Amino acid sequence: MRSLRTVLVTIIAAGSVAACGGAALPGTTQPTADPIAGQYIVNGGGGALDNVKALTDAFQKAHPTITWQGLADVGSDAGVNLVLSGETDLGYISRDLKDPEKGKVEALSIGASGTAVAVAATNPVKSLTKDQVAKIFTGQIADWKDVGGTPGKIRLLIREAGSSTRSAFEAYFFDGKKPTYAPNAVEVTKIDETVNAINSFKESIGMVTMNASTFGNATIAFATIDGVAASRENLNSGKYQVRRPLYFVYNADPTKLKPAIKALIDFVKGPDGQKILAGL
Repeated sequence: MRSLRTVLVTIIAAGSVAACGGAALPGTTQPTADPIAGQYIVNGGGGALDNVKALTDAFQKAHPTITWQGLADVGSDAGVNLVLSGETDLGYISRDLKDPEKGKVEALSIGASGTAVAVAATNPVKSLTKDQVAKIFTGQIADWKDVGGTPGKIRLLIREAGSSTRSAFEAYFFDGKKPTYAPNAVEVTKIDETVNAINSFKESIGMVTMNASTFGNATIAFATIDGVAASRENLNSGKYQVRRPLYFVYNADPTKLKPAIKALIDFVKGPDGQKILAGL
């Protein structure tokens, strides 16, 4: 018969083995590791960020061992280029693919965003026509009094050439033609820069992406265009026409697509992902 000391030592040793990842105790099972666990980089154009975060957050709830890195506004062009270079696992853009990009990356629709014409919340001018906006940005209208506002020179803020925000603006207000902006127009490269400039100079008007950050910013106001409010509801329904498509973009070569990214893409295409997009 074994001594009590021997029995106790045996029990303690068995417990130590189980705690260190050894064989499970009788009647128990070891948790199965998620085969797609890991860290993944996702970057692209800021216009798509709200939808991207909603989708990646929902997917992460089903796969809590996944970590998303990036989720920054680096621009749509950079989103595509980073996917092609392999520096980003998944990109997102707020425009259609350009001809040179087709065949190199695949695009998956994740909704729509829009470009708003923003003014300071204190600006009495909250409604403009398409023609007035075009004339303001080309300098034909240079004073707020000419559109029913308080007399004062209009300060113009435009996004950089090639940005999706500016492309959507030009597609609607200038029917896709490249306008000659007023000489005093100031070019900015980020949403926050536009908002901060409007806050600093109340006489400003600028083109901004419609997203959670700008919708929720009480210091600025989106101008109604031709009687149509720049609201989420009108954007989603298509009634507000200064809008642009949003996409996930990923390498067209399936051998370069990580299993976790493929799983996310399948999730977005499936009923759960589509339900999330329908509610945005």
